[in-house]
Amino acid sequence: MPVVVNTIPFNAPYSKPSGPYTAETYQRRAEHKARTGNKHEESYVLTLHTDRQHHQSMTSLRKRYFPPRLNKLDAHIALFRALPGSRLPQIIDDIKALVQSQAPFEVYATRPFLMKHGVGIHVDDPDGQAETIFKHLKAQWEPFLSQQDRSFRAHYTLQNKVDDDAVIRQTFKEVNEQFHGNRGQVIALTLYKYERGFWNEPQYFYLNDTPSDDAGGESLGE
Repeated sequence: MPVVVNTIPFNAPYSKPSGPYTAETYQRRAEHKARTGNKHEESYVLTLHTDRQHHQSMTSLRKRYFPPRLNKLDAHIALFRALPGSRLPQIIDDIKALVQSQAPFEVYATRPFLMKHGVGIHVDDPDGQAETIFKHLKAQWEPFLSQQDRSFRAHYTLQNKVDDDAVIRQTFKEVNEQFHGNRGQVIALTLYKYERGFWNEPQYFYLNDTPSDDAGGESLGE
């Protein structure tokens, strides 16, 4: 199956965040920046892109618990969060080469875990495909990867940027009691341009043997 790459404008009407997280004041920590020596480096995010039903289910859960004024994204499983724009041609070539031999695979959102300022959901990868993809790309990109991007744990963030511990623990309790897991299939890798907390200009790289109904070229959201 030929590589399918679609670039789709990302103009979802998200609520504008307040406080230190506005687009004008948002600053990434040093450990979240690519190691290229360029402090003005453009940054890109690479995610695992799942089938529509799983994606919509997890996004609905995120919207329920994430502070609305700070929620700029749909649910996502991030592989790399700070890929440098100066290496973009290599990055795209490496992704294209990988997806030609990588078949779609199953993932399973399982149980919640506590974060410092919120709650996440573990994502199991029964065949280890997500970890294999991460290690393969890491080996090629390691010289410029940020500290954060040198490790990978598949998960969804349902809630973040919450300072009230009681709210966090109530969210954890509800999700632990009410969420009974959700299976999905990874059908593509998606590359976004990172712009002060927003993810724009998605490019979809569909995995080999992705059903034509899934690889139809439309945005499934991320």
